[in-house]
Amino acid sequence: MKDHKNIIGPDNASSIRALLRIGTWKLNMGAGTYVLDNATYDILEIPYGTVLRRGENGPLDRPEKTSIQIENGLKNLIEAGIPFDYELEFTTPKGNTRWLHILAMRKLENGNCTEVVGILQDITKTKQRENKLFQQNQLLNLAVRKAKLGHWNWDLKTDTFTCSENMRRIIDFKGNEFVPFETVLNYIYPEDKEYVKDQLAINIKNKVFENFTHRLVTHDGEIRTIDVSGDIYFDSDNNITNILGISQDVTAYKKIELEVIKKNELLTLAEQKALLGHWQWNIKTDEVFWSANLYYLFKQEENSKLEFDTYFGYVHPEDQQDVTIHFNNAIEDKVFNKIIHRILLKDGTLKWILLLGEVILNEKNEIIKLVGTCQDVTEQQQQAIKFKGLVDSAPSATLIVGNGNVVHMINKQAENLFGFLPEELEGKSVELLFPPRLEKKRAPHRKKFLANPKVKKIDIGEDLYMVHKSGKEIPVEVTLGPLETDEGLLISMAIRDITAEKRYERKILKAKEELEILTEELTAQNLQLADFTQITSHNLRAPVSNLNSLVDIYKLVDNEEERKELFQKFETVIDHLTLTLNTLIEALSAKSNTAISRSDISFSKTLIKTQEILTAEITRTNAVITSDFTKADTIKYPKIYLESIFQNLIGNALKYKSQDRIPRIEITSELNNGNVILNFKDNGLGIDLNKHGHKIFGLNKVFHKHPEAKGIGLFMTKTQIEAMGGTISIASKVNEGTTFSIQF
Repeated sequence: MKDHKNIIGPDNASSIRALLRIGTWKLNMGAGTYVLDNATYDILEIPYGTVLRRGENGPLDRPEKTSIQIENGLKNLIEAGIPFDYELEFTTPKGNTRWLHILAMRKLENGNCTEVVGILQDITKTKQRENKLFQQNQLLNLAVRKAKLGHWNWDLKTDTFTCSENMRRIIDFKGNEFVPFETVLNYIYPEDKEYVKDQLAINIKNKVFENFTHRLVTHDGEIRTIDVSGDIYFDSDNNITNILGISQDVTAYKKIELEVIKKNELLTLAEQKALLGHWQWNIKTDEVFWSANLYYLFKQEENSKLEFDTYFGYVHPEDQQDVTIHFNNAIEDKVFNKIIHRILLKDGTLKWILLLGEVILNEKNEIIKLVGTCQDVTEQQQQAIKFKGLVDSAPSATLIVGNGNVVHMINKQAENLFGFLPEELEGKSVELLFPPRLEKKRAPHRKKFLANPKVKKIDIGEDLYMVHKSGKEIPVEVTLGPLETDEGLLISMAIRDITAEKRYERKILKAKEELEILTEELTAQNLQLADFTQITSHNLRAPVSNLNSLVDIYKLVDNEEERKELFQKFETVIDHLTLTLNTLIEALSAKSNTAISRSDISFSKTLIKTQEILTAEITRTNAVITSDFTKADTIKYPKIYLESIFQNLIGNALKYKSQDRIPRIEITSELNNGNVILNFKDNGLGIDLNKHGHKIFGLNKVFHKHPEAKGIGLFMTKTQIEAMGGTISIASKVNEGTTFSIQF
């Protein structure tokens, strides 16, 4: 007994408790503090000697539910002696979760509870296993529900049937937990009931469960398809005791399967009608799959072994290089573009086929196989060849454009016009051939044509251009025509290069413009000549007539004194005649000398020179001259004419100043539609235009009494301006001033 006590002494007991994660504690009711043993401190991961008080969390954290359970449990234990037995959750200062199974009892003295003592055990791992098992069970139930699986047991000794809850949902079973097996058989679809009985009888006879499928009818009349599998169990005498089974509702799968079968049948029919088949090529194994109709198209024995060379052996010898390049590009670029080529069958039949495909990649972006379709397009290709011949025979460059403005075909004339090869344009947008700046103008015309397709010439309200491969723009005339096909609307674009016509048109327009200018010049010169003739006739007639009269008088006079007096009058008339002739000669020179040399002349510099020439008169009259040539200061003009214009107009403004005010002269320039306009404005005497407007620029016309007025300056100014193709106009009010405007 002594040795036995040593084995289970206090030290060993503590070791066992620590191993089992068991600790002791007590609550001093007077002090309200807990006393813990070292095992409890270790379990709770708090330092030895830490004082815990009732109602306080202290270093431990716990859910509110745990706090409520502790207080209610202690209250019931202390006041009523109800045992304290709880599984509670805590969080240690190190952040670890602890589940503790806590038991406690009270100590009474004189009927009062003085102390509560108890033990606790760390059941965290057990709780974790329970939670994990619970989660796994939930996942299993979820998987069973999602997969529409249910399990059942048929006890052959009692002939009773039991099943899981999910099985009840699958078969819409409303019965009790244990029911006769015949009751379950009543749920089976009537036409399948005997089949199910036979299958079960065979399984029992053979003592091996063979899976089968049947239909059942729910209470609301829904028909479901059920897959059944199971296992047979025996007693020690090898007699069957029961059958455990699993039933799965595969109604949705069966529906999909039937739809797939139906679609495959329709696909096969469609392939036959469209002369189409589908294929797969496993690049790694070189295994090839063909649909049934593809065997038929190639006249190959169905289900015979296939590889890539099987197909390649049918490719027409002249197309084999193109096909090889096409497949190599598909593998390298991982993109399978369509290709049309010829095949030569074993019986000598020649066909055209269209291959469409897609490259299938694995997660490493490696090609694993190619899949696609193969269509017999012999008839379409033969029609296309005929159509291509017709398009090539067209005299104009022709494009065939389809949906999305994609070019389907171009003829030889279009190749020559635009410099593109067919493969460079076909499959591309026709917009490649139009300057982007014309898009807004072309869009309404394109929309209108598509709304009412009929032969129509493109008219965008201005010249239409298309673009050569080199980027050079070509003036063209385009006629659109609709082509209705099985594939939809195609548009024929007949394009005529009108470069030569435009060149001739420009020459004609230029000749027309030059002719119009020449006509205007001749008309102006004729008018000026008529005007000049009238002026010459008018201004020479009076002095010549006067001179003739003096000659007649001279012949009649004998007195020498009278003859001397006549000679003085002769001199005066001759001087006036000479001045008139010189003026007319100068004017005639200006009108005829339109080719006089021109150079860039500055208005501001010309004004400075004019002011220097007229310095004496400017000083005498205290005239104020201002100018603004910021709009235009330079003009290409004969220097001598411009200086003459400045001197005549400024000189007139000084000569015919008002006696009531200081002369003010403003000279400004402006631009009007690219033409230079020069304005001379003064505050002088002004001219009554109603009275004298028609003869302002006439020769020897004066409108004010001034000793130096001769009526020559404005005449010469107008002559010089019009000789250079310009005009001069006047605005004036009496006693306010005058403005001359010259448009060069």
